[in-house]
Amino acid sequence: MEKFQIGEIEEILINAFPAIEREIYDGWILNFSGGYTYRANCIYPFYASKYSLEEKISHCEEQYRELFMPVVYKMTSAIDSELDDLLEAQGYDIVKYVDIMCQELTDWEAHPWKAPDENYEVVTMTAMDKEWIQGVTRLIGIPFRSMEKIQEKIYNRICLPVVCVKVKHEGRVVGTGLGVLERHYIGLYAIHVNKDYRRRGLAMKICSDIMERGRIMGATKAHLQVRQGNTGAFAMYEKLGMKKVYTQWFRMKSWPESRKIFD
Repeated sequence: MEKFQIGEIEEILINAFPAIEREIYDGWILNFSGGYTYRANCIYPFYASKYSLEEKISHCEEQYRELFMPVVYKMTSAIDSELDDLLEAQGYDIVKYVDIMCQELTDWEAHPWKAPDENYEVVTMTAMDKEWIQGVTRLIGIPFRSMEKIQEKIYNRICLPVVCVKVKHEGRVVGTGLGVLERHYIGLYAIHVNKDYRRRGLAMKICSDIMERGRIMGATKAHLQVRQGNTGAFAMYEKLGMKKVYTQWFRMKSWPESRKIFD
């Protein structure tokens, strides 16, 4: 994929998942969100810069270490490899690979789904409600109330049009999904299904509903992020027609006093 296309999707990803605080430092975007997810607490070297890389790396280490946070960089092939090589030389290990997948929606058809029993309810909304947010919290198992508050703040900071889907069984949320619309893309996020309800087509249904509603709202493409190694999710997304277009990787350096990232 061309660098400008990666840049377009990366801009959309930045806008769709806003950090609690952000700082622009000589073309780099510094995200701070109290340790909730790598992407909301990372440095993204997005724009061209003038300062030396050594100076910038040192400055960022001071910034994050003062907050007792590890320093995390989100990298893609659109970023000059000189920085990646320098980070590796300075002890920044790769802690996560994420594949970005895309799908054209022009000729795409939603997958049919038949509920396993009559006690299922699929709700599609154009705004998040408390039940949806609480459902996400339970499904991903956030360990601390402070992290729950950060997650809620991030979701509430999304200013773009959204599609929220929740699947309920006997009145309890067992699956969630979020679509965020920007430009001609509908991005898929927060696709979670209770472990006792997997292999019933719920995730496929959630994604299909988001993509279909996104198309109605004007999207011509869909995109999502999937962690490498999550073979089940990757296979499901391929059934939706999604194809890998590029990879992100996260490099991290931490200190004994650094908080752990919940991701």
